[in-house]
Formats: sequence, structure tokens, C-alpha cells
Amino acid sequence: MKSRVHFLLLAVVVITTTMSLFAQDPPEVRSRWGAHLGLNYNFSGVGFGYWIDDPARPNGQFTQMNLVDGSGLGLYGGLNYQLALLDHLHFGARLSYDNRSMVVQDNNSYIKADGSYYSDEYEFHTSFISLEPHVKLYLGKRFHLTGGLGMGIALNQTFDYTIEGGTTVTGLEVGKADSVKHSITWSGFAGIGYDIFLSDNTAKQQWILTPFLETTYMVSQRGVDLEDQAAFDDALSTVTIRAGISLAFGDATLKDEVAAIVAPTTSKFFRVTPPADGIYSKRVERAGFPLRPYVFINKGETVVPNRYVSLSQSETADFATSTGLTAEDVANVEERPIIQKDIYYNLLNIMGYRLKNTPGSSMELYASDPDGKDPRPYAEDVKKYLVETWGVNPDQLPIATGDATPKSGTPRTPADDVPFTVEENRRVHLRKMTPDKLGHRVAIAVKREAEEDHQIYTEITTNENIASWQATITGNGQKRSFGPYTERSVYMDPTGLLSTSQPSGQFSMEVVARTADGRTLSDVENFTLVRTQSEGISTRFRLNFEYAEEDPVGRSKEYLVKEVAPSIKSGAKVYIYGHTDKLGKDNVNLDLSSSRANETKQMLQDALSARGITNVKIIAKGMGENEPPFSNDLPEGRMYNRTVIVDVIQ
Repeated sequence: MKSRVHFLLLAVVVITTTMSLFAQDPPEVRSRWGAHLGLNYNFSGVGFGYWIDDPARPNGQFTQMNLVDGSGLGLYGGLNYQLALLDHLHFGARLSYDNRSMVVQDNNSYIKADGSYYSDEYEFHTSFISLEPHVKLYLGKRFHLTGGLGMGIALNQTFDYTIEGGTTVTGLEVGKADSVKHSITWSGFAGIGYDIFLSDNTAKQQWILTPFLETTYMVSQRGVDLEDQAAFDDALSTVTIRAGISLAFGDATLKDEVAAIVAPTTSKFFRVTPPADGIYSKRVERAGFPLRPYVFINKGETVVPNRYVSLSQSETADFATSTGLTAEDVANVEERPIIQKDIYYNLLNIMGYRLKNTPGSSMELYASDPDGKDPRPYAEDVKKYLVETWGVNPDQLPIATGDATPKSGTPRTPADDVPFTVEENRRVHLRKMTPDKLGHRVAIAVKREAEEDHQIYTEITTNENIASWQATITGNGQKRSFGPYTERSVYMDPTGLLSTSQPSGQFSMEVVARTADGRTLSDVENFTLVRTQSEGISTRFRLNFEYAEEDPVGRSKEYLVKEVAPSIKSGAKVYIYGHTDKLGKDNVNLDLSSSRANETKQMLQDALSARGITNVKIIAKGMGENEPPFSNDLPEGRMYNRTVIVDVIQ
């Protein structure tokens, strides 16, 4: 019986495909799920055995070996999965209903009186649930060879017997369950297939139709009745030629497209380099914005300045819904237009809302004045607003006065900076909050600029003396302008030029430059943008410091270890920016901000190492007083600028 396998394999080898090998390369789909349906053509040589208990056939059946005793058709279908291990080697698995039914003849076991043989019919009804792990070797992008093994769990193993000239006996078992009947079978298979991509090449989700042709060899369906028989295949085994189709879907990757755009495009006088990491369709930052608990009073006044948001009693009713704030500000928040400075200038409204909605809460209003004036009227004006507008109980708001603590300014503060530090000490400090959550950070989600890894880098390459230039990007139904610039190289944020359903798109950039002698240069370059596979969502953390505070990063270690580090996963990018106010010398501020950023980086690296988190890229940079997050012209802005910002991008 084993010799028939060589014959069948040879039959499969001669099957060829006529599909074009010169078609456009399909997108790369690393994994896919699908369903398959096919038809089994089964044939077998049945081995000797005591298949029936019939006095007319007393010495067993199928006593002579035939290459093929019969054949039949059966259904094959189920679910499948495929995963790319290497570019040309994929792993797959199928879970299938596998019908191996057939009709065979025993026509050379018993001789008639005239010398011919009786012909008895056996109609086998055999079906299995088969699990078939396999590998696919791709010879190109579509055509592949398949090979694998299978394990079958029997659903049905019966046959109908018709003796020549007699009646049919149905529902006979292939063997006794306690002796030769096997409930688990084994198989091997090999074949060919061809992937036909039904979706557009630029679509994110791809549908793939795969016709396939295979031959399989299932053994061990029945044990043997004689000791010298080979139990592996000599009782009942089935060879099947199978044809079918698979329909699968999976997400395409953009590896090839990204590689194609990494090389910059050069024009006559400028160069465009799209981001190799792709662009965001949307860039959202989630942050816990810390509330600086100070209300600053203008010199010569006793009331809260009008830059702080003041509401009427009726407006307080929908304050939470209009801003997206909650009593504790820990709920999932959606992107909203409220920006960070608006949060601070709503400080009294946020505290009024929290005091009103938190039973048993209280907060001390501590007023100070650097010029020796009585600061109590400052606190009384704050209290009046909270009581009359928000309905806070006056007993929740005790008033105290004294020197500013912590104090801005030291004996070493340069004379030119003293007026600014004095300004910061004329204030009402909201302190001694009960419970502590009154002063918790405010959860926000806002649009923000992409990191440089996801921006377009454009540089002027001409030797001309360029006084200024500007750029316009056009494509995908959009037109966006950038500049004017005086620098010779800049990063431009392309976030939103591609939608969430667009993996890539073609764009053009027009650059118009004016030379120092008044001439105009203009040129256009075309380029491709690819959407990044990662979400454009980051989490921002802030460490705020007081003026001339000793070891401010060390004070924040617990926050870094317990709140920031747990949010960082393997493969994340972390950007750390140190900032200062404008007080003091520029170079000192730059060194100070760099030192704080690097100290924060080291603490995070140690915390991640302790948690076993690896493959995290951390970049620390000191900004000094350049690119301040807030304006340095007001005391609250300077206080917010004494900070280290940590952006975690997963």
C-alpha cells in the first residue's frame, strides 16, 4: 500500500499555475484569520481484516492487496489562521470538518465456482474534526508551497455492507471499540496555493482569496487483526486529493512604503524629508494638570484680578459640563478645547465646585503681602466669591495671614529680578485642604503638536542668502501653510493630513523664499506621507518646583516611581523637558533645566529597571527659559515654568 503514495505525490507535482508572476506586489499582511471550504476526493486500498461476521465470508475480507479498492467524495471546511514568521515563511493552522467517506469493493477475496470473484460492496461513512498545523513557503509574493501534519478526532466511523446478490446491512462499526477501532487518526499533507488580494493595495484591511490544491494521507483509522500487519496503515488508510478556497482578512503593514519614503526629496533649493515613523491622523495628549494653589493680587489692589474667570451664580450650574471637569477630575475625559492656562484661571471655580460637592471639606485662605500691607482683604475677597457665587459655607474657609511660605526670592536674587519675586509673594495661598483630594490634578485631554519623529523636516539647501521663506503643503483635499521662517531648517507638524482610514497619500510642498537682495525663489516637490501604526495619544506628567527649592526632583521621586513609571510600557518613548522662568542668567537656567531633566531621566530608568521594563527610549533635554510653557510676564506663568515635563508616548 505504501507504493501508492509515490504515485499520488507525482500527480500533485504536475499541477501548475498560469497566474501572472509580474502583477503588482501586494501589500504585506503579517497575520490573517479566515474560513475555508473544499472538496475531498478520497480513495483507498483497504487492508485485510475481519470486517464482518458473515458465514459466507468466514476467513476475513480484503485478503488480496489492491492499490485502489474504491473512492468517494467528502466535504472539507472550517476556520484558519496564518502568521508570518519570516518574509517568505508563514505558520498556519486549520480547524476543519474533514469527511473521508468512500465506496470500495472487495472483489478478489472469495472465488465463485466459475473461477471469478464475488464482488461485495463497503460504503464507508467516516468523518473527523481535524487540527492541521502547517507551514507555507512563499515563492514570491503570492504563490506558495504548503506542508503540515494533522490530528483527527473521529465523528463517525461506520460502514454499510452489501454482499453480492444480498441485502444491505447498515451502521456497522469499522471495528470493536475495545480492540481495533481508533478514535484519533493522524495525517500528513502537502500542496500549493495562490493568494489573490481582493482589496485595494492602499486599504488598511485586506481580504485575500486563496485557491489551494493538496494531497493528504490519513492513517491509523483502524487497528489490525493479525500480529504481522503494520498497524500504522495496513488496516484502513485514506489518500485524498483536496481542492478548495480560503477567504481571509488581515491588516496590511506599511513597511515597504515607509522604506520608500525615508530618502529625502531634493529640489533646486530645499529638501523635504517625510518622517520615517509616519504621521498621526490625530494627536491627543492626556494629562493630569497640577493646580498651583495661589491667587496673585495686583500691586495697589485688594481684589482678585479680572484675568481669573468669574462666574455668575447661574453659570455655576453647568460649569462642570461646559468644561468637562468633575468633582475629582479622574473620570475618562474626551478631547475638549479647554487649555492649560484656562484651567489655572478657573482655579477658584474648580475649588468652589469641589468644596460644594465634597462633604466635610475645608481650605485655609492664607494671605501675604511683601510690602507690609495688611493682606487680609485679599483673602476676604476670595472668600466672598466662593461663598456668594458657589454657595460654600463660610466655616469651610478660615482666613490666616503672614509672610509668604514658600517664599519667592532669596538674598542672592539679582537686583533686576527682585521686583518679579516680590510680585509672586503678594497672593492668597489655598492650603491646608481637607481632604487632600481638593487639590488634586485636573484630568484633561487636548490636541497637541506631534514629536519631531512624526514631523516633516524641511531645510534650505541653496547657498543663496535667504532672508525668509514659507511653505504650503497640498494634497488629500487639504492645504496647509507653514511659516514664514528665518531659520534654514525646521520641523513641520503634518498631523491630520491623513485620516484614520488612510494608510498613505501623495502630497506636494511649495516653498517660496525671499533672498536678502529682494529676489523670490519658488519650487515644488512631491512626496509621500504614511500614517503611523501607533495611536497619537500620549500622557503628560509635570513636576512643579518652588523658587530656589533644594533638590526639587528628589522631592518628586515618589511621584515618579509610583505614578509615572507604572504608565510606561515596553517599547514606549519618553521625552523629558526641563524648563525655568526667566529670572537669573540664561546659561545658569539652561544648565539648571538640563540637570533636572537628566536627574528625572535617571530616576525613571532606575524605576523601570526595577519593574523589569525594557526597550524604552528616554530623551532628556534642558530648555532653560526658551520655549516656556507659559508666559513669563505674570507671576503664575513663572511658577508654572519652573517645571520638568514628562511625555510618555506608547
